Amino acid sequence: MLINVGAEFSTHLESSEDAVELIDILNKIPEDNFIVDFKDVMFVTMNYAQAYYTAKLDSSKNISEINLSDEISVVMGAADEACNP
Repeated sequence: MLINVGAEFSTHLESSEDAVELIDILNKIPEDNFIVDFKDVMFVTMNYAQAYYTAKLDSSKNISEINLSDEISVVMGAADEACNP
């Protein structure tokens, strides 16, 4: 299942609560595989990214990301490494 995070939440992802809410929503859907599309996202804070990867690691769902801009990819990659060494 494809989730456009920019359309569903915001194009500027700053709040750790939004990251946790996204994963909580995915956990409640009876699908096992999700693709989170960052196509419309223009900004992500490290706070959001770390909360996203922490919640993702705690989830039993298979969650992957697509369409990360170069800037967002750097932030998300650093957070992923910090949460998943």
